[in-house]
This record gives sequence, C-alpha cells and structure tokens, in this order.
Amino acid sequence: MTLAAPKRKRRLPSIGPIVGALSVLVLPFAAFAVSWDFPRTGSCHEGIAFADGVTGVLVWGGGDTINLTVGRSDLWDHRGGYPWLPEQSYTNIVAAVQCGDKGRLYGLFNKVTHEGEPRNPYMLPLGRVVIRVPGKTLASGSLDPFSGLGDLVFEDGGRVEMAMSKSSHAFAMCFPSGVAYEVRTVPATSFPVYERDLKCLQFDKAKVVDLDGTGVGGLRWKLPADKGVWLSWTRKGTDFSLMTGRGVDCVFADSRPFGMFAMESVAYWTQFWREGARVSVPDAAIQEAFDYGMYRFGAMTDPDGVPAGLQGPWLEDDRLVPWNGDYHFNINVQECYSPAYRGGHFKNLMPLFRMVLSWRPLLRENAQKFAGIDDGYVLPHSVDDRGVCIGGFWTGTIDHASTAWVAAMMFRYVKYSGDVSFLRGGAYDFMKGAMNVYLAMMEEREGRLSIPLAPSPEWGAADVRKAVGRDPSFQLAAAHRLARDLVSAAALAGDAPDPRWLDVEKRLPGWTQGPGGMQLFEGQPFVESHRHHSHMAGLYPFDTVAGADGTSPQVVFQTYNTWVEKGTGLWSGWCVPWASILHTHMGNADAAAHAILSWRTFYNNPGHGSLHDAFRKGFTLLTGNPTIMQMDGQCAAVTAVMEMMAHETGGKVEFFRGCPDSWKEVSFENLALSDGTRVSGSRVNGKVKVERVDNAR
Repeated sequence: MTLAAPKRKRRLPSIGPIVGALSVLVLPFAAFAVSWDFPRTGSCHEGIAFADGVTGVLVWGGGDTINLTVGRSDLWDHRGGYPWLPEQSYTNIVAAVQCGDKGRLYGLFNKVTHEGEPRNPYMLPLGRVVIRVPGKTLASGSLDPFSGLGDLVFEDGGRVEMAMSKSSHAFAMCFPSGVAYEVRTVPATSFPVYERDLKCLQFDKAKVVDLDGTGVGGLRWKLPADKGVWLSWTRKGTDFSLMTGRGVDCVFADSRPFGMFAMESVAYWTQFWREGARVSVPDAAIQEAFDYGMYRFGAMTDPDGVPAGLQGPWLEDDRLVPWNGDYHFNINVQECYSPAYRGGHFKNLMPLFRMVLSWRPLLRENAQKFAGIDDGYVLPHSVDDRGVCIGGFWTGTIDHASTAWVAAMMFRYVKYSGDVSFLRGGAYDFMKGAMNVYLAMMEEREGRLSIPLAPSPEWGAADVRKAVGRDPSFQLAAAHRLARDLVSAAALAGDAPDPRWLDVEKRLPGWTQGPGGMQLFEGQPFVESHRHHSHMAGLYPFDTVAGADGTSPQVVFQTYNTWVEKGTGLWSGWCVPWASILHTHMGNADAAAHAILSWRTFYNNPGHGSLHDAFRKGFTLLTGNPTIMQMDGQCAAVTAVMEMMAHETGGKVEFFRGCPDSWKEVSFENLALSDGTRVSGSRVNGKVKVERVDNAR
C-alpha cells in the first residue's frame, strides 16, 4: 500500500549535491522539513534538536551567534537518595494513615542529609559551545526528520549544514566556503548554577581545553563521586565536529569531512523510518507533531543507547534539570517509550528493560522491607539510573502500580515483538515479583479481595487521609492488567498459571465506583480537573474495563462525562495526548484531534519544545514555568496519532476510530499491532482499506 503524502511543499536541507541526491533517492516517501525562525534565544529548548541516544545537542541563538547546548543522558551525580528502610513497611504506613498521624507517617520517610552532599541523585548540566560568525545574522533553520539533516540560514542566504551521526557519535556542521567563524567552550560551571548549586556539593570547575590556533577545543570535568566527563570539538576549514565522552582523558572530535557524517545520518534515518510506522493526515500541525515527535523519540533512544529520562539527553547547560531529570515510572517513562510499540521500534525499548532488570536485587530488598516477602519487586515511581529512590514524595514511593506498569510494558513488548526469550530471561520473573507484592498488600473483605490503602498518582499528597485510600481504581486496573498478562505469559513459558492470579481476576474489583463513575479510591470521587487521568487507566492504557461486567458501559460513560465536565484547568503537557487517546477510546474523533492541536498550541514553545507547563494562557492554570521541557508529551502525541489510526480494546482493533470525518484522505503504513502483525491502511472519502504488510513477524 502506498502512503498518501500531505499536499505540502517538499523541502530538504541542502547538504551538497552528493548527499542531497542520496537523501532524495533513499527516502521511501515524502519528507517535509520542520522550520525555525531566528533569533531563538528564549531557551535552549527552542533550539533544533539532535541526539545519538547518549549525547544531545540543541542549536539555538541569534544575530551572529550560534549556541550549541550539549548534554548527556548518563551524566549523574549519584550521591544521595532514599534507601528503603525496614520501618517503611506497608503495615506501618497503613497504621499511620488510618489514625491520621501525619508526624508518624512523615517520620517514616524522613532523611538526614549531611552537609556537602545532595539529598537526591540528579542529572548534571555539561556545557555550551558558542560559535560566532562575524558579519552574519541568523534568519531561519530547518530539520528534516527523515534524514536527520538540518541547516541554519543567514539573512544573506548563506547556509550552515548540520547532521548527527549515531554510528560515529558525533555532531557535525559545514559552514559556507570563505565564511570565518570563531569557536569557544563555555562549561556549565561558568554559569551561576555553579556558585548557587554545585560548589557547595564539592564540585570543582570544569577545565576548558580550547587550544588557540590548533582548531581543537573542549572541556574536561572531574566529578566528586562519579566518572568524569569531557566534551571536544574540532574545526578544519569549513567543517566542524563535536563529541562527548566519559573518563579523564579528552578525545578530540572526529575531523572527517562533513559529508561523511551526513551520509551516516541519512543511512540511519532512512532505515529507522523504513522499519517503523508512518502516517499521513490532512492536518499539517498534527502531521508535524507525528513526524518531528517520532524523530525525537528515535534520536533520544537507541538499541545500544542510554535509557531516556524526562528530558532524554537534552539537558540545560546553565541550570539543574527540573525534577532531577529522573526516571518517573507513574506515567512519564511509559509515555516517553510509548512510540516504540505501535511505531514498531521494539529494539529501542531494550536499554530501558535491561536497566530495570539489573535493579532486581535492590527492588527485591525494597519488597522485603515494604511487603515482608522474599520473592517480590518494588520499584518506586522516581529513581536514578541505578534504581535508587529519589525521595520526598511518599505517595509516589509506595505507588506499586509503577512496578506493575513496567511489567505491563515488558509483556506488551513480548506480544508485539514475539521475543519469548526475553520473557523467559527476566520479564516473567519481574512480572511475578510485581504481582507477589500486590498479593501481599491485598486482604479479604466481604468475600472479595481488596487493597486496603494505596495512592492514585499525584492526588492530594499534602493531606494524609486524602492522599491515599482503599482500592484506587488505578491500582485495581494495574493489578488486573498484571494478572491477565501473567496468565498469558505462563502459557508462553509453558507453565500452569498460579491460582492466585486467577483469583485476582475473579475477586478483585475492576474499579471503585460512585455516582459520577469511577472514583480515585473508595470515598474519593473525581471532583476537580487533574493532570493524572489515573482513575481512567482501566480504559487506557491498561484496557481492563471493557467487558468486565454488565455495568461497564454505564460506568464508562459516567466516568468519561464527569472527566469532560471537570475540564482542562489543571492539566500539564504530558496529560493532553493521554486525553486524546481516551477520546479515541470513546469514539470521539473530533475531540481526539482537537486535543493534539491543543497540545501543539499551548504546550509547545516557539521552537517546537515539548513543555510541562503551558507556554500560552487560556487552556490551563499550569503556566508558572513555561521553560520546563519534558519528552513525555512529545512522545505521547506521536502515540496518540497512531492510536487515532488503530486502537485496540479487548483484543479487537478499530481502524481510524480517532480520525475525524472531515479528514477525507488519511492513511498509515507499517503500523504494529499487539498480535505481532504489521498493517497499512487508508480511508479515502469514507472507504477503508487495510492490509497486512510483508515485514510482519
């Protein structure tokens, strides 16, 4: 099936006749560049984004100055953190909450931080390379998501070509012939963040190694408790390249001609798009949200790369990263990696899964102290890349759905990819350990199973009695998803299902219900706009509600209508694409498309940066810090567009369920389904055609 291209002008950055011809020849479908107007000086996150799965580069600036903000997704200060203590048992937490003893509860999670040490692990800024081009003024820029090639255009028409090679792990630029430019390195420790935040934590300043007249430069930074880091650049005539690495010694960047890096970029991205899903929609803003979002997902993740946290490798160079740059497992990591499934990029999930499975000894200790069992796993909602809890938010720490959701991600990967060896090699064990903790938490209540106390994510943490409750709908959905997946996993592994899993399916409620539909937990209806649609997780992502019992249609519509009534007033950026998928689930295609357009309008900065707080007012009250970039919203928007094309509930696929009737021509290609098949489809003037494609497993 041929993918219909939107009727827009084709534009590829010019990188010279050889590479330009190659990019046109190898791309299997039309490519459209994403554009930037310059100056872009409000934030580095307004810049053009490049990454190789480890190193990220943001290109921004104005006038005669080009700023390259450089970060690494493995650059942690690992000191600090909250080890799980024996006193933090589920029994003690339940007792403290039930008697309303706030002091006792907070005492369980209290931590003494010694002077000169951080309270929690956190990601570090690296630095900036500043390039000045005297006599020139930046006018615009562009990036082609299908080749990874970008350019900067001066007011006089001159162009600077840009590319990042994943195979060479280098960012490269090519300046016009005869144009002079100056390069200097500015470490993060040159900014106020050093005196304000780092000096008191025993950091020395980074050493600049710019060598005048040699065409090389960079920085070396020795860290207090972790392996050092370096950044290097090389200029040779019109060509400039940049690399980063870990350790003491600085390796100067590759000085090969720019065209070599460009061809490596084209080769990589051509293969990436051939292997994955593509869509064509008549709305240019939604098309760009998909194309650029999928590109950024593919740039920040890699089968051999570093697992992506909240911002991937695109870290600010002049301040500490918001929320420590951590791995947030109550929605954010899940959204960041969601394009891998329907998008068909299963391999990009493996660094995340390998990391989580490597934490099992620590997570087992957590379960011993929390649930009193030796065969469980407890993953707090916020951790560093070693699984160490980033504390201070107690309801998140005890949110066991974080563990169950990661287990669901692992089994979903198995279903999509057919990789049963991964199931046997660790995922099945992780799934069982997650369920064992839920079983330890549950109690008998009037002939049913019940979870005496648990949180609904990010709800009311300031009030002990309102922050948690019995049988949260989010936790119930997660437990049911885990039970169903374990039964299926047992069949694949050649095991008999544990009778306790079947008992969970039979006797644990599917949700907690009140007059307005599903409640957050017993006695707590959904009473206000909230960024976490957790009480509706049984609809999506867990797909456990439909068909649960005879009341499901009524309660689903009640829940949805109440949610719509409460509105968007306290929504963050990452929850808007999730809302789009919920609209698709309910068959409200116009609302699904409108949600993506709202995300683009209110939660993207002028440089296509994906934000937590809204950049513009009028949609939400969360507008306090419109510089916080998070990749969860951008990646979730990609997933939401694919769900508009193919949405699965209860094993049934509905095509184009989220596509408005006003879209007279819409299509998708190479979309992955949970049974391991790939499909391509089109809807032209209401006529739908869907077929299986050859590269299905």
